[in-house]
Amino acid sequence: MPRAIGANCRLLMFPETTYGTAPGGNWRRMPFLTCDLGAEQPLLDADVIGVGSNRDPAAPFLDIVTVQGQAVVPVDLVNIGHWLRLLLGAPTTTGTSPNFIHTFGSGAAALPSNSVEIGFPDVPSYDVCTGVRADTLEIDFSPSGPATASFGLMGQGSTRSGSSSGGTPVSAAYTAFNKAQGSITRGGSALAQVTGARMTYANGMEMVRTIRADRRIEGVDPGIARATGQITARFADTTLLTQAQNGTAAEFAFAYTIDANRSLTFALHEVYLALAKTPIEGPAGVEASFEFRAAFNATATRMISAVLKNQQAGTEYA
Repeated sequence: MPRAIGANCRLLMFPETTYGTAPGGNWRRMPFLTCDLGAEQPLLDADVIGVGSNRDPAAPFLDIVTVQGQAVVPVDLVNIGHWLRLLLGAPTTTGTSPNFIHTFGSGAAALPSNSVEIGFPDVPSYDVCTGVRADTLEIDFSPSGPATASFGLMGQGSTRSGSSSGGTPVSAAYTAFNKAQGSITRGGSALAQVTGARMTYANGMEMVRTIRADRRIEGVDPGIARATGQITARFADTTLLTQAQNGTAAEFAFAYTIDANRSLTFALHEVYLALAKTPIEGPAGVEASFEFRAAFNATATRMISAVLKNQQAGTEYA
């Protein structure tokens, strides 16, 4: 009997027209590194006295269903746009073929939902999670290695079957970014001496629990959005230290760039830095780690913009 192995697993995804209802047609096959999205339904003890003739317990019962998990995916040229759409909503697209610019923005009043299928063809078993929304994004920048992003997901329900619901999956051409292509700017100028950075975006999602016969949630509502992170730099100048001391804001941009028409940029339009120590930890170089928080910017009319430049028309992420 074959056993499920990760190398043969598949992740399919497609936007929903009606929340919590799996769409038909041919879904998109998405590259990924890990995914633990799925349904959990815990057993609760029944502390009932007098059921049996001794101290042994009565049968436990199943509690509510929770569909939650994380997907770690490569930051690539085309597929990352579908994850950004799930996180921030559909983009505004400009440009002409073959060079398009897709701008995703934070703060949308309503966010889309997708159905996600995690397939184990060796068994076979296919888990379709419906009503999936993206709550968080975590991405880090360092001098080397593959570029990856982690998305925190929340769903409404999950159904398992022995066959796929994704039709004939469609795969996009795969062009990956890597960390050596990364750059960080402050106020439009390159930020020097940075050894690492981390950015986290959260939609502040809340699971809405109501009384339902199927024990599922009613939906997932967005709350206050947050963008936070950390920048670690060698202590070679006082640029970041002065900004933190003065309590002023600046625009920071975190980017991966292949060329002028193929890039991904996260622009945080109004960033505030926490004051950081400059500890001496021996004879090696001195580093300082600055925590940051972003806020709504009146000029940009948003807190964060994610700008993806590729060859895909706007209908790809509509």
